[in-house]
Amino acid sequence: MKSPEQITNSLVKEFDKLNEIREQSLKLSREIIKSCSKSIRNVHRNDLAEAKTHLDEANNNYKKLQTSLKDIPELRFAGYVNDSERELIEAFLVYEFEKNNILLEFSTMNVSASNYIQGLGDAIGEWRRKVLDKLRKLEIEEGEKYLDVMESSMEIFNELDYPDALTGGLRRYADTARAIIERTRSDLTNAIVSESLRKELKNNE
Repeated sequence: MKSPEQITNSLVKEFDKLNEIREQSLKLSREIIKSCSKSIRNVHRNDLAEAKTHLDEANNNYKKLQTSLKDIPELRFAGYVNDSERELIEAFLVYEFEKNNILLEFSTMNVSASNYIQGLGDAIGEWRRKVLDKLRKLEIEEGEKYLDVMESSMEIFNELDYPDALTGGLRRYADTARAIIERTRSDLTNAIVSESLRKELKNNE
């Protein structure tokens, strides 16, 4: 039988290895989140080339992260790993809709279903920002395009009826999304009415 000291030494060796991998993966996770933030920021600036550059950086680091943690369940499902995956999902959704006018499907992304839901919920907030940007420029029809994808996302939430333990807090995300969409619809309606009145007044001059 091994002595307590020998067992302790083997545990120390294992935890030292895990801690080193954890530090490396934390660094990768932070880089992923930073690159995703830059990608989304560039989408709002209408610089899709730069947005894609940062999105590619994030995706490459995400692949490295997944590979490094593939056989380490203690870290593979850690909170910071899920955080980086959610940020990546959000960045992909925002970029792909802006570039190709599509709502990226969960099945194409190789991510967890609950993280997709949360990433989609966060993307709805970014699409509201796009609507407000379009309204400031009086580009109302363009704004309606973003409301449409927000409502499509809400349809997905409405069709899913599973416990929060499985979905990562679907009900909370759905409630937040619903409130954002209602405010956005109201903003668009007011803009349409105002523009209609403006045109009518102009025609009567």
